[in-house]
Formats: sequence, C-alpha cells, structure tokens
Amino acid sequence: MLSARLDTSYAPEVRRAITPLTIAKIGANSAYRFAPPFLATISGNMHASLPAVGAALAVGELGGLAAPILGRIAARATRRTTICGGLLALSIAATGCAASRNIYQLGVCLAILTMAKIVFDVGVISWLSDRVAYEQRGRAVGLTETAWAGSLFIGVVIMGLVTGATSWRWGYAVAAVAIICCSAFLRQHLPDEATPSRVPRSADHVKPRLGQGWWVIIAMLALTACAQSVFVTFGKWLKDSFGFSDTDIAIVIFGFGAVELIATSSMIRFSDRWGKQRSAISGAALIIPFGIALAATSSHVYIALPLLALYIGAFEFAIVSALPLASNLVPEHPSMGLGFVIAGGTLGRAVMSAPATAAFAAHGMWLPAILGACCASITVFSHWRYRVSLGRWL
Repeated sequence: MLSARLDTSYAPEVRRAITPLTIAKIGANSAYRFAPPFLATISGNMHASLPAVGAALAVGELGGLAAPILGRIAARATRRTTICGGLLALSIAATGCAASRNIYQLGVCLAILTMAKIVFDVGVISWLSDRVAYEQRGRAVGLTETAWAGSLFIGVVIMGLVTGATSWRWGYAVAAVAIICCSAFLRQHLPDEATPSRVPRSADHVKPRLGQGWWVIIAMLALTACAQSVFVTFGKWLKDSFGFSDTDIAIVIFGFGAVELIATSSMIRFSDRWGKQRSAISGAALIIPFGIALAATSSHVYIALPLLALYIGAFEFAIVSALPLASNLVPEHPSMGLGFVIAGGTLGRAVMSAPATAAFAAHGMWLPAILGACCASITVFSHWRYRVSLGRWL
C-alpha cells in the first residue's frame, strides 16, 4: 500500500513498517479527534452545557503540557516499546472515556488519552527519524500523517455512525478495541532498534539548543488553536442552526476527511521540493481568508460548509508540513524537539477549547471563525520570524 510511495533510497524496514504504523495512527487519532465534533451529543447525554464540556475538553488537552517530560522518558525506552505502550494507554483511556459518568471523569480520561497519544506520536516520529535522513523525512512523515485525515475519513466516521445508532460511549469502545489490536500487531512485527549504521543527518540544520526554535513552538500553538476554534463548534453549529443529526455530522466529517487526505497528499508531493517552512507558511496563510469568509457566510450552510472544508484542508497542509521541522529542532535528540512542539500544539488546543465554545454560545459561528483566522496570522508571523532568524529556508 503506502510502501509503494517510498523508493529504494528508503530502508526496507521503513517501507515495510509505513503502512501498519499509519493504520495504528488512524486508530489513535480517531480516539483523539472524536470528542470535538460530538460535544453537543456528549453534553446532552451528560446533562451539561456546551461550555462546561468544552472546559472538560480543555482540561484533557492540558495533559499535553507533559509532552517535554514524556518525550524525554520515551527517549529512554526502545521505539517499539514507546509506540506499543502509547497505544495500550490510549486504549485504556478510550475505555475510561466510554465509562465516564460525569464531565470531571471525562476530563481526566481525556487528559490521559492526550498524554498517551503524545508518547505514541513521539515514538513513531523518532522511529522514522532514526532511519530516514532529514532531507527525505517530509515524505515519510507525511505518509504516516495521512492518518490525521484518515481518522476523519474512516475512524471518526465509524465512531460517529455508531454514535448515531447507539451512543457516543460505544463510539469510544470501538476505538479502544481497534487500538489494542494495532498495539498487538506492531509488538509482533515492528523492528525494534535502529539499524547499526544510523542515518546521517544533514549538516545544514538548526542549532543543538532550541534557541530561535521557540518560534516554531509558538507557530504550532497558534495553528492548533486555529483549528480547535472550529472543530469544537461546528458540530453544535450544524445541529442548532440547520438541524443536522449525529449521522449527518458523520457524513460531513467523511467529506472533511477527504479534503484533509488531499491536503496531506499535496504536502507529500511538494513539501520536500518547496521546503518545510514555505509549505507551512502557505497553508497557514490560506486559513486567513477562508476563516473570514466562513464568518461572513455562517448563516448559509451550502456556502459555509465548503469554506469550512477548505479551512480544515489548509490547516492539515500547514501542520503536516511543520512536523519535520519539529523533529530537527534538536538534531541530537529528536524526541526533545518533538516533545516541545507537541506540548505547544496541545496547549493551543487547550487554550482555545473553552473560549471557542463560549464564543459560539454567545455569538454564533462567526466569532470562532474570526478567532481562527487571527491565530493563523500568528502562525504565519512566527514561521516567518524563525526563517529570518536562521537566514535561510528549511
């Protein structure tokens, strides 16, 4: 499958592992991305307001602040142990979400789920970084990140259809079973340690310490906040304004997943050619007009929905382009740079979850869309500032 997208310059073990790693990421991302579009359903079942459940989601995202510590811990274990252990913890956390009796329990389980996903993500990207040179890493990472689109295109859609037929709790249960199966498969088939001759890194990389790399972390924080502003509100918007059911929302999510898949495929084709920074800036810059247009047309579903899809696609292109930059912020320790960037990303989601739901409750969909466009502007500026500090494009 995906191995056909990697030529013979990539190690055979990388080509063999790329498909099962991506499938595992689809399961992990599905569990992680399920709650935001179904906040209205969850809040109704728990007899809580949308802002209250948004606050629980924000608490869950705050688990991502442990990313730098988790990254260092993950660096001490073998990559396979990190990957499979992260998946096991994800399955347990998804089961806990399904069994939650109130928003406090849900918030704690979402925090554990966030931390488990960080461990898993760090393990996957570090496993690839051990075996793929920086100059080629955009394609390899991009292929695994098709799982971000696949989670909407496949995983969240299945969970949403299960939710429409039964309950959101069974949606989480389906994810838990799928993830534990992926963990068992990778435990048996994934090569563990790096090959003896470690892939040499490019001499043209950033300094060993983070230094100006903090701009990349700020860019990631703003970019994920930009996405969260619409992810946590569009489900409630479609339900309240246009009478969409959970099944209807699952169909919409399927369409969003297709757009994300196109965006990721474009990144795989162009990122290594254009450069990671140029690609990340281009994607973030496109979000700005889409967000403004979405705000202006939020009362017209047939115009606003395509704009929302384009907004999400531009976000996907930007974030997948930026991930290889994260793995090279601290070249000697990829897990450290990744940990800081992932922490920035999860903090961005946490910071935006409660304000976006409150803004929607008070003013409607136009305000979260404007908040997202403002955050995208910060992302563009931060990436540009990092490029100026280095004096070259990466």
